[in-house]
Amino acid sequence: MRELSLQEMSSIKGREAVTLTGVLLYVAVGAGVSAIIKVLTSGKGRVKIPGISMEWS
Repeated sequence: MRELSLQEMSSIKGREAVTLTGVLLYVAVGAGVSAIIKVLTSGKGRVKIPGISMEWS
């Protein structure tokens, strides 16, 4: 990795990183909610988490 010049450093804004992080956060939350809804609305299933076990039919 190379060092940035003063001109390059002054041109970098923090907004790009924040925007990308926000988009990734929305995608992750959406995928999680989607997975939870799919599990809860399925006709038959089982979820095992250490300390918790759920099964429905």
